[in-house]
Amino acid sequence: MSSELHHIFRRVVHSMSWIFLVYYLLPSTIAGYPKSVLFLLFVLFILGFEAVRVWRGWHIFGLRDYERTKIAAYAWATMGAAIALLLFPMHLAVTVLIGMGIVDPLCGEVRYHVPKLYPTVPLIAYFLIALGILNGLTDHPFWAVSMLAFLGSATAILAEYPKIIFDDDFLMVVVPLLVLRIAEMFLI
Repeated sequence: MSSELHHIFRRVVHSMSWIFLVYYLLPSTIAGYPKSVLFLLFVLFILGFEAVRVWRGWHIFGLRDYERTKIAAYAWATMGAAIALLLFPMHLAVTVLIGMGIVDPLCGEVRYHVPKLYPTVPLIAYFLIALGILNGLTDHPFWAVSMLAFLGSATAILAEYPKIIFDDDFLMVVVPLLVLRIAEMFLI
């Protein structure tokens, strides 16, 4: 397959990280089991598959070449989503999952096509997403929502930069979550 199709596929799949938010639409128990337990089993399945994939050296369409021997972005995103959905309030989880899903691919596109607009455009996009979600899902005063949106967008964009042990799909979820939760405790 062409590299352009590969690129588009990665961007589309990446932008669908909001799919994890279906978790909030599920009933609290499914077949007698808490949905959190079933979600953890799903996460363990994904991570188990990922361990076998790395061990066997399988290359799946949509993965980058370096992901053949490392944990792939989808597994990192799954771990970040699990932390967000199971350990943080819904308004923060929704903010960071939608923010990462839209803004991380936007970062790549802006950096490649219009580098002089990076990181300004992704920062503004994340800020507007966070502002809208936090304003809609909380009863916080607008000044606090604005401050949280600013802190969330700044930390998400900063978390997108490092190429270290943790993938940015994980960092763009977990780092803003921690910052937003701590800031929220002081602001509200």
